[in-house]
Amino acid sequence: PTPIFIDWCNKLNSSKKICVPGSGNGYDPLYFASKGHQVTAIDFASSPIQDLKKKDKNKDILIEAICQNFFDLEIFLFNRFDYVVEYTFYCAIDPRLRDEYIKIVHKILKPKGEFIAILLPINKESNEDGPPFAVNLEETIALFSNKFKIIESIQHPLSIEPRRGNEQFVRFIK
Repeated sequence: PTPIFIDWCNKLNSSKKICVPGSGNGYDPLYFASKGHQVTAIDFASSPIQDLKKKDKNKDILIEAICQNFFDLEIFLFNRFDYVVEYTFYCAIDPRLRDEYIKIVHKILKPKGEFIAILLPINKESNEDGPPFAVNLEETIALFSNKFKIIESIQHPLSIEPRRGNEQFVRFIK
């Protein structure tokens, strides 16, 4: 699991509903679930979702693992989550879809729900190919600010060494 998210999760004082879009192999969702949270992991690739389903059975924890395109989420997920936690999904989607991504995050969060993210790469030029696509920090904060209020934006001291200085920990509230 990501050290920044371990630190964040360990500060939660009760069980929360957490959604992790683009969950991949699920290290963060597995950690959140091991701490008693109700976790929904979403990825469009079937292999990591199948692996995640096997891992949660082996660890006696429950994760709802959904193999689906995040942009096609069902209405039953709307207003469901206390947190949406993301690390490498935002930078992997086509920048033209980022506004739509923000709308969906807003829809699936409960009132006063939070978007928790590590945005990267913030030092990549926008004309460079991706994924990962460049993340313009000021532009991204402005986009999210249309639907959210920013709570925190820092270069976190627990960033892993290869990404230190090229990622930003952010928290927004609905």
